[in-house]
Amino acid sequence: MNLLGLAEISELLGVSKQAVANWRARRDDFPNPIATLKSGPVWSEDAVRSWAAAEGLAIQAAESSAPESQVSRHASVVSIMNMKGGVGKSTLAANLGWYGAIRRDLRVLLIDLDPQFNLSQYVLGVSAFETLLAENQPTIESIFRQNAAGKSGPNIGEIINVVNEWDDGSCLHLIPANLDLAWTMRFALEKAHVLRDAVSEVKDRYDVIIIDCSPTESILTWASYLASDYILVPVKPEFLSTIGLPLLVRSLKHFADAHRNDPVPEIIGILFNDVSDRVEHNRSREYVQRLAHDNNIPIFKYEVSHSDSYPAGARSGKPIFWTDNARDAKKSEFSKVAAEFFQRIGR
Repeated sequence: MNLLGLAEISELLGVSKQAVANWRARRDDFPNPIATLKSGPVWSEDAVRSWAAAEGLAIQAAESSAPESQVSRHASVVSIMNMKGGVGKSTLAANLGWYGAIRRDLRVLLIDLDPQFNLSQYVLGVSAFETLLAENQPTIESIFRQNAAGKSGPNIGEIINVVNEWDDGSCLHLIPANLDLAWTMRFALEKAHVLRDAVSEVKDRYDVIIIDCSPTESILTWASYLASDYILVPVKPEFLSTIGLPLLVRSLKHFADAHRNDPVPEIIGILFNDVSDRVEHNRSREYVQRLAHDNNIPIFKYEVSHSDSYPAGARSGKPIFWTDNARDAKKSEFSKVAAEFFQRIGR
């Protein structure tokens, strides 16, 4: 049996020793050491490899881990969108953001681009979000408003809210939204580039930027296209929810035709969300699978099934894996979905 210490595990998985220590402290499923020597705890290499495989972590030897201050970053930007509301975009964005920061030790920025501001409430909590509004703190709306009015205003760095930060440099940050965003966008026509330009100012501070998009076709949709590298499409397998998918395909094609000199974001996959075993869900899934095949869109291997723990977590501002009374099976299920998501964007 081969034994590994913290340093050997970090080399095996290509991460820092601090990241391994974080996994041990934060993850209930991280393997237990088989012994504690004077030099520190040691683990079975087979157990570590099995855990890493389950988490979708690549086995690779890292020559060295650069100090946090020397790490060169260039964030992958992912928009979560569907032209139909009620498919769980905000819940998915919040939980993926938390997972990336806590389980993969990444620097994650969430951007709420939906005037309904569900993501902002989920991540900050209702009380903190109400305080933000009462104090008239700037939101994503201010970026578009200053450009629409031709006046200077806060830069993107000034509207980033710190949700949580850890000693190893991983973090979860948020740019919130508010209802004024819908009104401001009426006067921000031809300003789709504003989001892309603002995001480019902070891409070197993060590993992943996740944008929670509005469910309707608008200037915000094209702003997301211009700013994003990838698109994730959550679909609730119900008839009224699946109708948003062909609208999204049409919208993206229209964008590509109109912006021939701009890169078109890649759809990394359709993710079935809030799934149950109802007959209607099975029929709708078949419809989506046909549409995906016809348009060469991949479908995620793993799905997110229905769980009351997601709205419970939203009320308390917690991810599924920190939510009280959430079943282990639901936590494990989401971990598989999240691992697949980060694999698909190369993180």
